[in-house]
Amino acid sequence: MPRHTWMALASLTTVLLPLQMLAGEPANLKEIMQELRQNFFDVSDGFLLDDFAMVAEGALAIAEHPRVPETDAQRIADELGAEMPVFTNFDVQVHELSLEMYEAARDGDRVAALEAYQGMVAACVACHTAYRERVGAALNDEH
Repeated sequence: MPRHTWMALASLTTVLLPLQMLAGEPANLKEIMQELRQNFFDVSDGFLLDDFAMVAEGALAIAEHPRVPETDAQRIADELGAEMPVFTNFDVQVHELSLEMYEAARDGDRVAALEAYQGMVAACVACHTAYRERVGAALNDEH
């Protein structure tokens, strides 16, 4: 395997995958994405209800999403090859923006929290547009 693929895989497993799930085996990527979707809803509800604690909690949950199983990470790296660093960068963006949103919400700074949220949504949509179909197909081959 080329060195850049190994480096990309290492980046993916350390950046895209911040925490092990607390109970049992790690979830698959689809389950993680479904959980992230719920976290986005929680953040949106927090903004609509002026509940900065809810925004902060949802943002932190996004930043600390469960780890993707190594087998899935390897299959993604195999599918994306040289594009893996771009894919990984989307996750880095989402992670950093969710932490910015968390801090802003914790400080009661609606403007900064909303700016981070909008950037995070844009990064998610860009990643899904570029990679959702290919990653989904790669992971569904044997699932």
